Amino acid sequence: MKHAKKSNLHRSLHFLMVLCAAGLLCSAFLLLYEHWEYAQGDAAYRQLRRISGSAAVQTGAPAQPAGKAAAEEKQNQQGIDFLSLKKINPDVVAWITSAGTEIDYPVVQGKDNAYYLRHLFTGARNKLGSIFMDSRNHGDFSDRNTILYGHNMKDGSMFASLAKYKDQSYYDSFPAMALNTPGGDFQIELFAGILVDGNQDSVRVDFKNDRDFQSYIDSLKKASAFRSNTVVKSNDRVLTLCTCSDAFQNARYALFGKLTPVP
Repeated sequence: MKHAKKSNLHRSLHFLMVLCAAGLLCSAFLLLYEHWEYAQGDAAYRQLRRISGSAAVQTGAPAQPAGKAAAEEKQNQQGIDFLSLKKINPDVVAWITSAGTEIDYPVVQGKDNAYYLRHLFTGARNKLGSIFMDSRNHGDFSDRNTILYGHNMKDGSMFASLAKYKDQSYYDSFPAMALNTPGGDFQIELFAGILVDGNQDSVRVDFKNDRDFQSYIDSLKKASAFRSNTVVKSNDRVLTLCTCSDAFQNARYALFGKLTPVP
């Protein structure tokens, strides 16, 4: 009888050891797969930066001669080769850059707000996803408020740095970003950053009139985590950058900026 109990105990311990080993192997696989996804996504976006000419924009290096074609001359002035990017993905609508940070990405707009959550600019399925425009917006940034989404990745890539705007000192170091589009370039003059509830329609796209829009802007500035001297009027256009936050369940951090055309 005692021998039978010992045998059962031995089998139980052996089974638990097997389960622990399987759990460790599963965890190791998931960690390796996550690392692989990060590496693949980062490599894809590095390649796109080389193709687009974004490095010249960040460093201030002069763009290379682009030939005689009008489209190529326009590309040379902007510093972003949208012709090459459109060959890879016709959904491209812009390129966003924040010099000195990780933000240096193409912007796409899909038919919905789901596809680019898990697909790179190249179309490959990857957890990094893409920086993408809200499907409700017009792709030319002509709306009063255009919304861009991006993941808050553990390695600091995509829109992870947006959460740093909770600190006034970070805003003081990076008060503006750059937006290049096929139709022209803009400076993004940041003026507010707030935590919002992803379950609610707290980031607006439609407005009744100028007064409604101005009231919305004033409420954002009042609730902002940092203070900015940027003045936003009712005839201005606004860009909202949105990413996930762990502040509370389904929290989002939204950063707001005024779009100022670059001559």
